[in-house]
Amino acid sequence: MRLSSITIDADGSPSGYIAWYNHSTNASRIRALRPSIRNDRYGVQRMEMLAIYFALADNQRNIRKMAEGQRKKRVVVNIRSDSKTSIEQLQGISEVRDGLMQRIYAAIRNLLERMSYMIVFNHLDRTRNIAGLLLEQRRRKEEERRIAYWSERGVYAFSPLLVTPSLSCSISTA
Repeated sequence: MRLSSITIDADGSPSGYIAWYNHSTNASRIRALRPSIRNDRYGVQRMEMLAIYFALADNQRNIRKMAEGQRKKRVVVNIRSDSKTSIEQLQGISEVRDGLMQRIYAAIRNLLERMSYMIVFNHLDRTRNIAGLLLEQRRRKEEERRIAYWSERGVYAFSPLLVTPSLSCSISTA
């Protein structure tokens, strides 16, 4: 039996964004979700797990179409993430301890039960995760827009106390 592979990278950010990139179709998607609470114990891991869920959910139709076109081949869906903990949990190597993550994990398992394809979860380096690179590009663009916005208004220093040219003050010494 010959194998046909679909590879999808997934990544999540604690700032509230998740992304996936399908290497087979060159399609990608970035979603804005509610960000996790700052310094939350499982915040980043929850976003990583949600990214994997949406990578599977959003690509179900593409996977099904490819499987129908591959009559004599077995389709293998390779889900890759740079979150080693999330991958190990989905592989069954480690347990899911957080209550919210258990619900996300159950939703992923529910999706997998409806798919008749071989699903493989793999860890990859952060530098090789295309979805992570998409999130990084988005973060940079938002930062550039923020800088452009404030520079148009004459704000040149970015600190907790915004200093503008018109609000400069002098300190006199006696």
